[in-house]
Amino acid sequence: MKVFLLIIFIFILESCAFKPLYKKSNYFSPHNVNIVVKSKEKFENNNTMMKLLLNEKLNRGKLRTSNLKLVVSLDKNVYSMGRNKDLSSDARMLEMSVKYIFYDKKGKLMSGSLKGSSSFNYTINNYANLVSLEDASNKLIKSLSNDLADLLMAKSFTRNLAP
Repeated sequence: MKVFLLIIFIFILESCAFKPLYKKSNYFSPHNVNIVVKSKEKFENNNTMMKLLLNEKLNRGKLRTSNLKLVVSLDKNVYSMGRNKDLSSDARMLEMSVKYIFYDKKGKLMSGSLKGSSSFNYTINNYANLVSLEDASNKLIKSLSNDLADLLMAKSFTRNLAP
């Protein structure tokens, strides 16, 4: 009787059709993706941070070397939005755009661009201005790198990958 109940229980569990909607699986999982980040800004942390976050999300564990290559180009613009109500600070808008191209051995697989924006206050205190700009920049980089990694992992390519 116990064996019969155990078999029925296992059969019920195995016949469940549940599949996660947003499964975090990597289509090119056993292969390493070479990530190259380019920017016009010379002395900023954005390139390193973008490469680190993408590498953390796309390349996990021990991976085989491959010809998969992701080239990312960062562009940053700061715009003035006008004076705040307190009349002692300005509002600024930081807009960051990311252009990406994903290659394999045969050539280009996909390309596109992403944009994000964040606002921050600009006052007469230079240090506070640098900190708020850096904070807005870090938040945008985290958001854009997460979106880009999710796009790459969720994409189904028209042809087979040739790592």
